[in-house]
Amino acid sequence: MSEACVGSLAVGDRHILTLRDGDFLMPRDFMTHAEVHQRLADASGQVRLPIGCFVIPGDEPMLIDAGIGPDLKIEFLPGGRLLEQLAAAGYEPEAIRHVALSHLHPDHFGWVATKHACVTFPNAQLYVGAADWAHFLVDQMGPKLPGWTSGPMLELMVAGRVTLLDDETEVLPGVIAIAAPGHTPGHTVFAISSGGERALILGDSIYCPQQFTELDWAAAGDVDPLVARRTRERLTRELDGDHTVGVGPHFPGLQAGRILSSKWMPTS
Repeated sequence: MSEACVGSLAVGDRHILTLRDGDFLMPRDFMTHAEVHQRLADASGQVRLPIGCFVIPGDEPMLIDAGIGPDLKIEFLPGGRLLEQLAAAGYEPEAIRHVALSHLHPDHFGWVATKHACVTFPNAQLYVGAADWAHFLVDQMGPKLPGWTSGPMLELMVAGRVTLLDDETEVLPGVIAIAAPGHTPGHTVFAISSGGERALILGDSIYCPQQFTELDWAAAGDVDPLVARRTRERLTRELDGDHTVGVGPHFPGLQAGRILSSKWMPTS
């Protein structure tokens, strides 16, 4: 595996590749409590977190989250490196057979379709929370996604290549989609299990590990803050013990960890 891959997370007999499409330069007012910024800032006072994506290798490789992509120009979300990272890990876009999105915010769907290449992963089935699909794509006010993304995604739906997720669903053997609403209506967490061990790919239900011990620290963009807090509580309970680890696409260094004795413990 090339050094261009951020890392590899072992889960029983499986491993998950962690890739970085770009950087999340967290604005000072992004979280509802300023102390989050203070804890995460580097020596210059900047909080620089990854825009992470995850690959589950196998006969039908799965990509979880698709970065910010090359076309959306958001000052605090520079990115566009996912395809380079995939290539360094030995994957061409055609090899990806499943693309699962935690939710439909720009730094998670960016590479699904682009201005010039249309659908980036031509052989993949797309998985999206049903409530997110309704909120972002079929709301009466019209799609809330850029046209170069919403158009191809709606065409994929017509072609039968979109699976809408509602509640708990096994999308692949050992990969379960779990509803985790609050940040967005259809936000989804993905659980990967093997050999009695489990990893939770948390999306933005947990932006940073500090939220496990400070449940009231929320993202300003949470659609339903009360439901988002309840989701954080539930996920914290699920990560309490020796057999389940969690990682989010914005966790520093894309490093996973678990809850032990009510403390967040990064894995080595």
